[in-house]
Amino acid sequence: MVNDLKVNNTNILPLRWFANMCGSIACWSILKAAYLDEDENYGWQYKIHGIIHKLTWPISYKYGSFYEFSFDMSGDGWDDYDSDGVPYWEKYNLDWDYIDPETDDAFRVIKK
Repeated sequence: MVNDLKVNNTNILPLRWFANMCGSIACWSILKAAYLDEDENYGWQYKIHGIIHKLTWPISYKYGSFYEFSFDMSGDGWDDYDSDGVPYWEKYNLDWDYIDPETDDAFRVIKK
């Protein structure tokens, strides 16, 4: 069960609108900087997007709206093991490419 709660950090509506707009700009700029970082392009565009994020995110964080999610993670559905302690990949005989002997994490290699 998911219970979400909207948290408004200010009751001044125009300030909240402006802060939410700054939040959109901040998310866009950090995403653009991440794309540039992935391409190892650390030029002036990377620095400008970092500055934009640095200037707009604090306004959004202080005055914007956020959602809090609380997940009910109790029960058998959130665990990798059944009630007998058997991992689901052994229970259903799934073919895994690698099973880590220390942590019992299972991996499947995806080939393109």
